[in-house]
Amino acid sequence: MLVSKATNRTVEIDASKVSLGSFYTTQSGWLTPEVIKFLEKALKESKGFLLDPFAGDGHLLDAVSKNKTLKNKVVKASGFDIQGTTWPINDSLLEIPNQEQAIIVTNPPYLANHSAKRKGVSSLVAKYFERSAQKNLYMIALENCLASADYVVAIIPETFLLSSFPKDRLELAVVIQAELFGDTDAPALVACFGNNERKAAHIFTGNQSIGQLNEILALRESTAPKQRIVFNDPLGRIGLRAVDGSDGKSPIEFLSAESFSYPANSVVVSSRLMTYLELPELSDSEITQVIKEANRTLNRIREASGDLVLAPFKGNDKAGRRRRRLDYALARRILNQAVKEIRK
Repeated sequence: MLVSKATNRTVEIDASKVSLGSFYTTQSGWLTPEVIKFLEKALKESKGFLLDPFAGDGHLLDAVSKNKTLKNKVVKASGFDIQGTTWPINDSLLEIPNQEQAIIVTNPPYLANHSAKRKGVSSLVAKYFERSAQKNLYMIALENCLASADYVVAIIPETFLLSSFPKDRLELAVVIQAELFGDTDAPALVACFGNNERKAAHIFTGNQSIGQLNEILALRESTAPKQRIVFNDPLGRIGLRAVDGSDGKSPIEFLSAESFSYPANSVVVSSRLMTYLELPELSDSEITQVIKEANRTLNRIREASGDLVLAPFKGNDKAGRRRRRLDYALARRILNQAVKEIRK
């Protein structure tokens, strides 16, 4: 697979593994106290029946069945998989049989439609995307799980929280800071869905309560008047480091162009991580004030949301903290709010 046209760099991929979107959960750190509490309730309602429609090596079923709080509540644990001899064969991306109305606990396959095309496995998964409006296999899997069961516990990408996927049945979501997978560092969360609609899910990072999802998402909004902002302008007076550094010492930040060491000639129209931007209607003194105010606003919403208003980016830094990326839509809102504040 070609990963860098400029350097002609390629890497080999396992087409079978990639097309299945398989990443196996090897740790039980996803079973936090809140998830265990949810599973206790769900197992009682489902009469102790447990099902993993993407069972793989059976790690999730084992983790629940052997947990000291839950093991006596599991009457039967079963699974499906698309290959192998351990479980009955079933393509759960098409349909999930669940006559026993078991609670579903699963780690579904992850693969975005655009990634499938880039990795050359589009033809192997096309039938799934043709049947659904979703753009990632895990969302197709989640749709099937929710259609098949009253209670669903799924380990899915953390970016789910910022997605447009319906969350009316989402009761609890727990962001897992530790790495759960043996073959990828994909940032994950445990999403717990109940059988009834609810106003908003309760969000945790590990054992720490962050708040309601609607409150967290509200931090991304702003009523400040829109300013003219030009992104990816090599001559811009504001530098933007839009991603946390892996060293743990260089967080997302707005900076004056003079103090930003990123080469301006590296900025292109598609730059998303390091860039320069311009607010042409502001004076130099206003630019200085806006940078200070924008960083204050950014840090405030990062703290208030437990960082969850920002998308995760490539695992953790050297200090063990989840790296984050600032999307340009939120960056615009922060800058608009900053201009409003300095002009009060």
